[in-house]
Amino acid sequence: MKKIFFIATLFLAFAENTLFAQLQILNVELLAEFKNTTTLVFMPATDTTKHQIYRELMEENWKLTPMIFLSYNQYKEYKDKKGYSFLLFGDDHINDGTSISSYVYFELWIWNTTNGDWNSRKKAQLARLELYPDPETTFDPSLIYDYRYNTEGHIFNWSPGMFKNYMQMIEKHLKEGTKRSTTRAGQNLGALEKLKKTTLYIPEYVLEQHSAFQKVLGKISASELMADYPYPYKVVPNAELSKMLMDSKEPIYYLLFVRSNSDKYVAIVEGHEGQFVYNRHTPQSFNVKKGDLRKLAKVITEGK
Repeated sequence: MKKIFFIATLFLAFAENTLFAQLQILNVELLAEFKNTTTLVFMPATDTTKHQIYRELMEENWKLTPMIFLSYNQYKEYKDKKGYSFLLFGDDHINDGTSISSYVYFELWIWNTTNGDWNSRKKAQLARLELYPDPETTFDPSLIYDYRYNTEGHIFNWSPGMFKNYMQMIEKHLKEGTKRSTTRAGQNLGALEKLKKTTLYIPEYVLEQHSAFQKVLGKISASELMADYPYPYKVVPNAELSKMLMDSKEPIYYLLFVRSNSDKYVAIVEGHEGQFVYNRHTPQSFNVKKGDLRKLAKVITEGK
């Protein structure tokens, strides 16, 4: 069986104190054009209750454009029409003959027609949020379209509560209209200071360990992972954390881990407003390690 190697897209040359984020905002020069579109989401009104909560979250947290919900089989009918933007899942599965790269993400895009010729239009992403798929979905990322929005169990960094935060983040950064790449300097030291006395919630999936080739290696114990983190924390199932995020009336902090191909992102999210307050990237790394929490603790302790 041919071994599968994952290609890192970022390199160790980036400084340790650079804040990395799995959310990208791109092509901001097209935002004025985007605001004149109707945003299409491919989720029929007759879908199941598990999917319906995601529709409600989009309707509550999306004010930038009108939004219409359609079934997947209507995608081809609308994808080449003018006046629309598209908010949906995406996947890349790249095989160059010697290696395979696999990505799953949630994206917002429009057709770029800046040259005035509709027939030569090109897809332009405005927002892209990296997702952390399970091994099955990593090797066949097109499965994301079968799950639709009920991806719990197949996408680790996914739940209604997390999705609420994602919609808040995308809306906020598009309103700001500032390009956001995978590198972003600084961190919210004021928010991190609060973690000295405030519980940091750790989703259970963070404890799961996988090899470079997505072989399941078991779980690291919470006591081992958090041994060098001296502040309050609690490990919770995704469903429990999701409910807290949905019901939160005040700041709540949780660790968000994303493995995208061979890139590792370890972030802290404030889950009431939905914003990153800490994010660290490590290329060619596949699991959350004790050292990741040690680095976080050092920032909290030293305030820098």
